[in-house]
Amino acid sequence: MKGEVGLAVKLLQITLLFAIFFSYAMFQGGFVSWFLFYSFLPILLYMFLLLLYPVSKWEVSREMSKHLVRAGDKVTVTIEMERKVAFPIYYLVVEEFFPASLQYKDSSRDKFRYMDEPNKVIDKRNVKKLLFPWFKRRLTVTYTLDNIPRGEHHLKAIRIKTGDFFGFIKKNHVFEVTSHLLAHPSQRQVLIKEKVSSFDEGSSPAHELHLNNSNMVTGVREYAPGDRFSWIDWKTTARKDTVMTKEFEQEKSSNLLLVLDATDYEGLNKIAFEARVELTASVLKSLKRQASQLALLSLGEKHVYFPFNQDPSKNELMQTFLAKVQPQGEVPFPQQLMYHSKQLPQGLITMVITSYLDQDMVQSLSQLKQKSKRVILFIIKPISKVNAQDNNYIRQLSSNGVVVNIMAEKQLIKAEFEVSM
Repeated sequence: MKGEVGLAVKLLQITLLFAIFFSYAMFQGGFVSWFLFYSFLPILLYMFLLLLYPVSKWEVSREMSKHLVRAGDKVTVTIEMERKVAFPIYYLVVEEFFPASLQYKDSSRDKFRYMDEPNKVIDKRNVKKLLFPWFKRRLTVTYTLDNIPRGEHHLKAIRIKTGDFFGFIKKNHVFEVTSHLLAHPSQRQVLIKEKVSSFDEGSSPAHELHLNNSNMVTGVREYAPGDRFSWIDWKTTARKDTVMTKEFEQEKSSNLLLVLDATDYEGLNKIAFEARVELTASVLKSLKRQASQLALLSLGEKHVYFPFNQDPSKNELMQTFLAKVQPQGEVPFPQQLMYHSKQLPQGLITMVITSYLDQDMVQSLSQLKQKSKRVILFIIKPISKVNAQDNNYIRQLSSNGVVVNIMAEKQLIKAEFEVSM
């Protein structure tokens, strides 16, 4: 209705201009008056035809060089416009509409430098291209969409604007053109400093987490020739007044569970959340070749669980989920963790990836430690936000046997994740 009214008003204005010029030529007379009338007549005729020209009948399409990318990659986008009637058009403005999910830039590892200033990754994308088509029936516009953020993106519309020479007649139409783009999280190698607790003391760097065929203590026995000195159980030796050594048996396997904090809360740092997802994806990639069974539990608005399974298709489902996951939910993460930890089996190696740390979190992790073989916590937050209270919580967790990794800007911008296990 609004468009029909606007069309009627423009027609009335063109008719009024024609009447003014014609009346001036009739009453004034002379060569100059009629020259002006005939000079403006083609312009008025063009305005009239442009007003009736159906821009909405154009065929508009969008093509992408690829629909599946990694965060930080770039994609070449081509917009094609085709019209049946070669009506002369002086200028044409092609504008792309971007969803809110693309109003961020992902500069790979460099974005973590701004974890204390998350607004710096906001990028108000704006693509407008000016063309001078005249009689061309097929038009093409190409642009590059770079620094693509992780997530599922839907481009839904393209707007076309045109008009006459003087800007008196302006026409625009929005075409619904849907395109889908999925950006998986970036992945890096995970270098693990694994604590050695079987024969030797201390820690050693390793490129892989050896979760299989590890030796575990099942008891003690009297010393026998050939036993290593490091196997001696000194406490039992002192109590029984005879040399006692530890007895080991091969542990067949260790299941590893990754718990991702996907909750939303006031003051959530978007860059820190992206680091959580990237670390989760990197750990899954680094450990997928291990014989151990991997599982993923995401706690947010809904809990999403990928069970222990070595099926390769499960890894693809995990990666797709990590590409789409966004922070949601109002139930605090420590409360959800405490609830789900009661349902987990005994003897897991559990890795918890979060940015949340308070007394409730300490209690939840302490409860989880009672059921788990080992609990590794990753706290991802800007170093400026790690205060004295956080350090107190970390000391409490360490005293309870929880391995704590603080992942701040310095650790996140490295080419590889270096963590302690």
